[in-house]
Amino acid sequence: MTRTIEEILGNDAIAAVRRPIAEARGLPSVAYTGQEFFELEQQRLFARTWTCVGFAHEVPEPGDARPVMVAGLPLILLRDGDGTVRSFHNVCRHRATIVLREPKSGLTELQCPYHHWTYGLDGNLKAAPFFNGPTSKPIGTLDTSKNGLVPVRTGVWHQFVFVNLSGEAPPLEEYLGPLSELYSDYDLDSLRAGYTMSVEIKSNWKLLPDNWENYHAAYLHGKFFEMKDFFKDDKLTYEDHTSDCYMANITPAANRRRRKTVFPLIPGPPEDKRRGLSTHVFPNTTMTMPPDHFAPVIYTPIAPDRTEAKMAWFFVGDAATSPEYAEAREKCVDRWFGKSRTIEGLDGVRNEDYDLMQTQQVARLSPVADQVQFSPYWENLVHHFQNKLIDALM
Repeated sequence: MTRTIEEILGNDAIAAVRRPIAEARGLPSVAYTGQEFFELEQQRLFARTWTCVGFAHEVPEPGDARPVMVAGLPLILLRDGDGTVRSFHNVCRHRATIVLREPKSGLTELQCPYHHWTYGLDGNLKAAPFFNGPTSKPIGTLDTSKNGLVPVRTGVWHQFVFVNLSGEAPPLEEYLGPLSELYSDYDLDSLRAGYTMSVEIKSNWKLLPDNWENYHAAYLHGKFFEMKDFFKDDKLTYEDHTSDCYMANITPAANRRRRKTVFPLIPGPPEDKRRGLSTHVFPNTTMTMPPDHFAPVIYTPIAPDRTEAKMAWFFVGDAATSPEYAEAREKCVDRWFGKSRTIEGLDGVRNEDYDLMQTQQVARLSPVADQVQFSPYWENLVHHFQNKLIDALM
């Protein structure tokens, strides 16, 4: 049985995170390196809350399906015959075999490779061939109505697919209500996927939300930002905001740096009224929205020291797929993740971040890494995230 957060971290370490930010200390290293803490997160956080598992455009047509992992459990994400995005436990009801092992398109049914139990896209069991023996001499009966794939509570917010394994979280629209309000001035439904990719980061997933501060930006990302983008006239150029479901850096229109663009702007306020929005949606999704595109990332924990980052770039209407914008799309992705499309390339904002996080993961093996601290000026959101994590695990 997994121990509690108090037993794993100790009450003193939890109290240290809870203190006001100027006196607080960050989560101890075992929270980033320990298998037991990782399992506690899977059970008490990712299984209980609304967790983002993918993008709706990954299953664009009825019959499209793909395997995903949530809270360490295998699921099937699919679009059914009516066009509804659904998810099921990826486990055959006969002998607990993985039903779907790779993405598929155009399916009319799901079939287990072991004994060919066959399920509809609604999860209902359609066939269990010869389960009771020859039709002339069957042994017993099988109630097909009770042996369908087990559904998982699923919801879609714009292009984001969320699941709640426990079934006990509030309705998705209620949970994401503050997020909907934050983005209410913008027509996110006008966006289409232009590029999607995934990489594996050799770090704990929490190092991603721990990076949701701008203190590092001008130092680590000096090719892309200057300190004046974040700090001028003895004041921050942005504001930190938090709610039950997100934490965000919001840059007022007057402080936002203007960049030339060939893309159509996301429908919303006039250019001189647009705020800059960079949002982390608890627990595992980030959303950054410049005026002309939308660049979210879904982080899926794989192990204490491994995380999948699934990135997508959305553009308005035909700008997502038109050859006219192909070069501009490539340059946009290059800025975010570099021409190399690898972490080692260090030629984009995110691969600079991810490379550094991989070194942080190694540093967390040191006993001196248990006394990390927060900048009370820059790192309020990091402190907020770590306290929210503790709340979720209590």
